[in-house]
Amino acid sequence: MNLLRSEWLKLWTVRTTWTMVGIGLLGEALFAGLYVGLASLAEIGDVEEVETGVGLILVLVLVLGVLSVTTEFRHGTASSTFLVSPGRWPALLAKLGAVLLAGLLIGLAFVAVNAGLALTLFDARGGRLPSTGEIVSVYAGVVVSLALIGAFGLGIGAIVRNQVGAIIAAIAFFFILSPLPELLPGSIGEYFPSQAIGSLHGRVEGDGSLSQLGGGLVLAAWATALCAIGTLLICRRDVDE
Repeated sequence: MNLLRSEWLKLWTVRTTWTMVGIGLLGEALFAGLYVGLASLAEIGDVEEVETGVGLILVLVLVLGVLSVTTEFRHGTASSTFLVSPGRWPALLAKLGAVLLAGLLIGLAFVAVNAGLALTLFDARGGRLPSTGEIVSVYAGVVVSLALIGAFGLGIGAIVRNQVGAIIAAIAFFFILSPLPELLPGSIGEYFPSQAIGSLHGRVEGDGSLSQLGGGLVLAAWATALCAIGTLLICRRDVDE
């Protein structure tokens, strides 16, 4: 519990975290005011696209997960962090807990901004809102995806350790490789992280797509595997490598 509290303080007592969260929520507010408020309803399309926002905050939480590990190595505090722990893996587990909790809280803040602005404007302009259950389902998927994407970033940060390299690798996984599944045979592409997030957000495109629960499980499996590999590498390598 002390380790978790320590990692939580590390995460939320630096300006970088607040800056990134502020930029993400501001971007969502601008999306609601400019796009949802000014574009025609035909251009806006499905309300599910409105509920999931512009995706900026998803990228920022991904980077936040990377920074939760790589900052320790960049500033030379990794040695002291691991020395106060009975082992390296408990410290990493505490980081994971802090990142998951941060992702959930940021997700709830996102929902408050999106529902309060985007959905309100969409409804006021005559857009057809789905049932409450469907809205809650999409928002729940967004909140869970923000928690899992933070863990995903933490895993990549633990594997790569170099801050710039880890951020590039994490973002490239979603934006550079996201078109690749379309070239793969069968349903293999559905198990890529970006496609799993789409399913988790409720964007099920056809019979071959993953369900919302399936998308969540696939993304959780990716995050778990990366965190496990990263933990194993950090436990085996010298801190100053």
